[in-house]
Amino acid sequence: MSIQFDFSAPQPLSPEQQRAQDIALVMQSAIEQYHAGEVDDARALFEAIVEAVPNHPDANYNLGVIKVQTDRAAEAVAHFEVALGVRPSNGQYWVAYINALFQSDQTAAGWLAVEMAQQQGVNGPALNGLITQLAYPDRKLETVPNARPTTANNITLIVGETAAEAQQQEPAPQEEQREAAPVSIKTTKHRQAEKGELHKHNTLVHKGQIAESVAVARKLVARYPKDSECWRALSISLHKNSQFREVIPAARKAVELDPNDVICRLLLSDTLRHTGALAEAETQVRELLALVPDHAEAHRILGVTLIALGKRAEAIASCQRAADLAPRSAAVHSSLGTLYLGIGAMDLAEKALRLSLELEPTNSNARSNLLFCLTHNSTIDKAALYKEHCVFGQIHDVPLASNRRYPNKRNPDRKLRIGFVSGDFCNHAVAYYFLPIVRHLSRDPNLSLHFYYTFGLQDHMTEQLRAHAHAWNAVADMSDAALVKKIRDDNIDIVVDLSGHTAHTRIVALAQKPAPVQASWIGYPGTTGMAAFDYYIADRFVAPIDEFTEQFTEKLALLPSSTAYMPPPNCPPVNGLPALHKGYITYGSFNRLNKLSPEVIALWSTILRAQPTSRMVIGAIGSKLDEETYLDWFRAEGIDTSRLTFCPRTTLPVYMQQHHHVDLCLDTFPYVGSTTTLNALWMGVPTVTMPGISMPSRCGAGWLEQVGLHEFVARDKEEFVKKSIDLTRDLDALSRLRIGMRDRCQGSVPFQPEKVAGGLSIALRTMWKRWCTEETPSAFEATLPADWCPPPAPEDKPDLKSNSKADAKTDAKPETEPEVKTAA
Repeated sequence: MSIQFDFSAPQPLSPEQQRAQDIALVMQSAIEQYHAGEVDDARALFEAIVEAVPNHPDANYNLGVIKVQTDRAAEAVAHFEVALGVRPSNGQYWVAYINALFQSDQTAAGWLAVEMAQQQGVNGPALNGLITQLAYPDRKLETVPNARPTTANNITLIVGETAAEAQQQEPAPQEEQREAAPVSIKTTKHRQAEKGELHKHNTLVHKGQIAESVAVARKLVARYPKDSECWRALSISLHKNSQFREVIPAARKAVELDPNDVICRLLLSDTLRHTGALAEAETQVRELLALVPDHAEAHRILGVTLIALGKRAEAIASCQRAADLAPRSAAVHSSLGTLYLGIGAMDLAEKALRLSLELEPTNSNARSNLLFCLTHNSTIDKAALYKEHCVFGQIHDVPLASNRRYPNKRNPDRKLRIGFVSGDFCNHAVAYYFLPIVRHLSRDPNLSLHFYYTFGLQDHMTEQLRAHAHAWNAVADMSDAALVKKIRDDNIDIVVDLSGHTAHTRIVALAQKPAPVQASWIGYPGTTGMAAFDYYIADRFVAPIDEFTEQFTEKLALLPSSTAYMPPPNCPPVNGLPALHKGYITYGSFNRLNKLSPEVIALWSTILRAQPTSRMVIGAIGSKLDEETYLDWFRAEGIDTSRLTFCPRTTLPVYMQQHHHVDLCLDTFPYVGSTTTLNALWMGVPTVTMPGISMPSRCGAGWLEQVGLHEFVARDKEEFVKKSIDLTRDLDALSRLRIGMRDRCQGSVPFQPEKVAGGLSIALRTMWKRWCTEETPSAFEATLPADWCPPPAPEDKPDLKSNSKADAKTDAKPETEPEVKTAA
């Protein structure tokens, strides 16, 4: 008997397996040639692999290493970017990439790449060495080709899979291969900038000579219009120079030439968001995340873009993902805090913002957002709130700025140049307060009004304000230094800031005190905390001097009314009291939703429980998620949710008409309504309010007292409940009040903007006269004389009628209150 053996023929390889084996054999040969010193042969073999498989990460990495070692670092950059596109968390790839950027004199891009690498979790001696290199460009990092891959200080060749390993691997489906490696190398030959030319640009960036670097970069793109590195250089320089609108076309061109340029995609996405092109920003940042799925900064930008688009749940998820990827990033936690602030989650907002400031104490945006957050905190006392504001001043005040010598002539009676600085010269509550005043102020022959607009959005309100400016300056893209120089060059006598600690503020620039006198007004209900501001403009109803002096670093300058109200055009008429025909009381609230809290809902619920047949309308709902949150809070208080009606944010006429269903409004606390209270009054609906110890808690009471409705102001929660019930018991009285409300309003100062403008003119002149006599600023009240009358309207100044086309635009509802948006 003999033993038989079956010698079966080996299974043939599939075409994909054969190809993978061939590539692996070529990789082995290339590595052997390299170690044998045949660098040119090794390069040729790696190039052959890249030509066959453009997204092969190790072949691109190894080819990049050889090009760096043979003084072709600029060419190597693209190979490392391809490798990182496939394996974004590979630390060795990042180190090689940053080194190539440095070696090719792309220092600015190198710094951005360091941040991106750290967000991917890359750290250690190799990256620290590169950081030192970028900081000291005269030093050079040595590349040791034969070091082991585990040697963190060196950049090494990566040995690919062996032929045997390749034979055993199943090939990925074509679709998966495309998704895993969406990157390809550009093969089109074109003129590229010389190493020395890019080095000149990056040296200027490194030295902080940004304007000069922009000029050099412009020449580079003109000379080499198809070189993506030149467009990248221009994008970076423009961004650093705050020329955001010019960043967009430059970064677009860079991405067009190199779709895998992560840095330029990042700049493009965030700049689009910053300039208000939200839909395109979302598209760009999602494309960026397709390239680098775990990029923390990209997730952060997506989050703040989504919250601006009203996609709350996705925004929270994106920002939280960014925080998970980059737990030590101050910007990420600041954005997360701003997001929570926008949805009313104040405890979470404060926690995130304080963490951001622990990581970066000098971040002015995060600190301003924290201050705005604290004004919504019902547990903080006025001394602690004031102290928090003073910390901002301690960090950002410029020493001896108030002692600066000015060329302005100390003539107390001459024509004054007034500079208004704001990011809210658009469809925003601040603009609606400011416009009726400036219409009259611009008629004052003794004033020249200069506007400095710090945001890029242009709309119908922008155009109406511009019509009343003697000089209009769009400064959103100006650096702090450029803005300060502009104000000084314009010889502004008094700067009036209308932003404070809200969006698009430039108070850090104004810390340098470019004008002899500076005041804060309208935009933020509290002190700046800064020594550079001399006055805060308010009125005696909202900020009585004897009660509020200790809450302001500025001195109080009181007008007849802190601002004026402009009834919306095409406003619905006042209707009859709904309760008279419905048979039950309907309470209402139209405040922005981040003023609502479980504590506010609990107080309202006490009233609803005491009035079992009553109902409540809640407006300004941004999403179904918002509605569910408030339904849960009411359920927790035992309120049947069928008694609640939620109204989404809508057009201005529809919003105003929603008051037809409300008998009495209930205010929020501690941050009360202001614009919403005035809108309700104009629609015949009074508001029960409960002023506190801070300015944000007193606006509602101020307006009610101005129109003589003192009985709607409560001293505490118990009285708030009692008044809310008692005032609805006499429906006839409430009906008479409703019908006569507009006449009552028109007889009060807030509804007479010419008087507010007259008071402001007197206040500005008082401030100026004191500076002329070198008098220390002190609190005062501007009172209109008995024989005062407003200046006549000049014939060449357009009035409201000349802007009828803009006024007819009622499809955009103003912000119900000044609020903080995403700080970049």
